[in-house]
Amino acid sequence: MVAMMHATSGVVAPGASRPRGVSKQTPVPRAVPDASVRSNGARLGGVGAGRRGALAAARGRVGFGAHGEGRVAAVNAKGGALEATRACHSRRTRGVRAAAAAADAGSGSEDSGIVKPKVSMGKLQLRITSALVLSFFGLGSIIFGGWVWTAVMSITATLSAREYFQMIETMPSELPHPPPKWALNMSIAMCALFIPVVYLAGAKQGHITMAVLGAFSAVGLRLIQVESEPHFSKFTSTLFGIIYCGALPAFWVKLRSLNFSAASTAIYSSLQSSKSNFVNGWPATLGGPEAWTTGLIVTVICVACIIASDVGAYAFGKTFGKHRLIAVSPNKTVEGALGGLLCTMATAYGLRWLFGWHAGPVQTLTLGAVIFVAAVAGDLMESVMKRNAGMKDSGDIIPGHGGFLDRFDSYMFTGIAAYFYIVTVMPHWFLGMTL
Repeated sequence: MVAMMHATSGVVAPGASRPRGVSKQTPVPRAVPDASVRSNGARLGGVGAGRRGALAAARGRVGFGAHGEGRVAAVNAKGGALEATRACHSRRTRGVRAAAAAADAGSGSEDSGIVKPKVSMGKLQLRITSALVLSFFGLGSIIFGGWVWTAVMSITATLSAREYFQMIETMPSELPHPPPKWALNMSIAMCALFIPVVYLAGAKQGHITMAVLGAFSAVGLRLIQVESEPHFSKFTSTLFGIIYCGALPAFWVKLRSLNFSAASTAIYSSLQSSKSNFVNGWPATLGGPEAWTTGLIVTVICVACIIASDVGAYAFGKTFGKHRLIAVSPNKTVEGALGGLLCTMATAYGLRWLFGWHAGPVQTLTLGAVIFVAAVAGDLMESVMKRNAGMKDSGDIIPGHGGFLDRFDSYMFTGIAAYFYIVTVMPHWFLGMTL
């Protein structure tokens, strides 16, 4: 700053004060500054001198003195060691990230928001054990049918309703006015009685409709009588719970009860005679070959296809999954869905051959696709409810699996979808277009 002010006044700084590498300057005559300029120049010069003094003091503190070169060398040595350590850590971090990226690529995961849950071996064994026990009792109740199957589905409806109505109590943003406790208990009781009443009435479709209307009317009228300010959300959440946990499971009873009428048996007498060694060898104590009706075959196929869908989607998603299927459930991938669909259709076709079912190949493969779509829809529906409720699991009644809905959500829409496919679509193929 001082050199600049000297240059402004036409005076050149002496060579001792000039910076190195700057050639000798030629004076340029300029006008004599007035008093204000001189005063400003003096003030700026004082500021510059103060800054140079502070800089000199700082340089002295860090070692720019008699022993400055040694101190600077020591500081530079420490800085070099620090940089070497940082470089080593950086290389190590890059190596760890590269290994993690390779592991993610090997497990079919990328930075696409896909969550890969890690299951310990102990929990995995518990899940497998619970699944085997449930499969044993479920298959036995399907084979026995009748009241045994009806009782199992009634228990299913009761436990599902209990978890559903517990979840809607924890949805303050979605349901700021949930139904009162007595309405929830009343709805659970309605769902428990729903399936036995329908079965006693003959499991007709009209009976299911009348049961839904009767159960909702009973709860709705009671809400109007008791509540001083009944909110609309109380009625809608109750109606959905009765349909979701009562009416939908009832279609599994209707599906198991499917059989050919006398006229249909006369028309399809050639198709009714099974060519399956498995069915023909069925023990007489369990009903013999005649026990394998259309309802039993289709119910077993549906349950097996749902299990194959879960296993196939998990295996393919964990191995090849890279693209998220839907934001509601971050664990599901497009690759997993395609693998689940493939396994479902293959299972349906394999069981058709095992049971000697008279449905054609295209009919059976289409049934497998319908089961898969319905199972995924039920799974996603429960995922939405759990997300709105802020819950990871709907309960803890099944060891290793969580709640009852966590295990049977895929079954909710499958029974009704398979039933209407069998009774509405397949008869058109049976009447002369068996593919």
